[in-house]
Amino acid sequence: MTSPIHRVGLVAKPGLTEAADLLGEIGAWLVSRGIEPCYETDTASLSSTPLPGGICEPEQIGRHEQLIIVLGGDGTLLGTAGRLATSGFDVPVVAVNFGSLGFLTEVRVTEVYEALSQVLAGTAHEERRMMLESHVCRADGTQLSHISLNDVVITKGALSRMIDLVASADGQLIARFKADGLIVASPTGSTAYNLSAGGPIVHPGVDALVLTPIAPHTLTNRPVVLPASTSLDIVVAGEIARSSREETYVTFDGQVGDILGPGETVSIHRAPYALRLLKPSSHGYFQVLRQKLRWAER
Repeated sequence: MTSPIHRVGLVAKPGLTEAADLLGEIGAWLVSRGIEPCYETDTASLSSTPLPGGICEPEQIGRHEQLIIVLGGDGTLLGTAGRLATSGFDVPVVAVNFGSLGFLTEVRVTEVYEALSQVLAGTAHEERRMMLESHVCRADGTQLSHISLNDVVITKGALSRMIDLVASADGQLIARFKADGLIVASPTGSTAYNLSAGGPIVHPGVDALVLTPIAPHTLTNRPVVLPASTSLDIVVAGEIARSSREETYVTFDGQVGDILGPGETVSIHRAPYALRLLKPSSHGYFQVLRQKLRWAER
């Protein structure tokens, strides 16, 4: 953090009433230091008493703020990161864990004021997390665009047979995958669905994309780590689905999704935006792996 902080945005998980008191306390803490808090609309509604500061719409938060505080789980952070990137707001984020795992939202409630004090003092550690920009190209020529932090997942319907996907990198064929689906993950997303599907853990400081098949039909299909500069195209092959249960889906960070038809393409590349994640200086990446994922434990 190099610029002074005059205004801070606060975003909490929808319905997280247990965060109501902390929202007011953080607001008062900020006001006492000459900083104006601004609560996202749904976040402000969590409190039954007036909160210090202003209220702003979700799409506007980050426009005038020099810092965003997120209270919730990893899903809340993913949604906030996507909105900030889509709006082009280059604002650092402190993520406070109210979830069950909190791999990304690693600041504990008991560490909130220590973390914020480090941010104001300029001693907090900042990580720039690579994001993914995707374009869904429809058969009718229309396009849908999304920005995600963790991953883009193409998968089958609940009772579908395996799906047929053709993946290319920078115009060169990688492979034709017959599988339950494909995951394209950023280094941050490598510890999410990618890891559950047998993909590698990639340190967030590595510029890379990970392509991981989900339950591939052939045992020789293995995850592939690609340069972050790679442009991936994944095309849905095969016949038209006979029912909604056999449809192919694409989801972005597990937050939003679309149905894909035969011949339609998902193009994925590194986004021009990165999430600026602020963390207490005492938190190291491998420490979080050990604590949250029980990594390398016997």
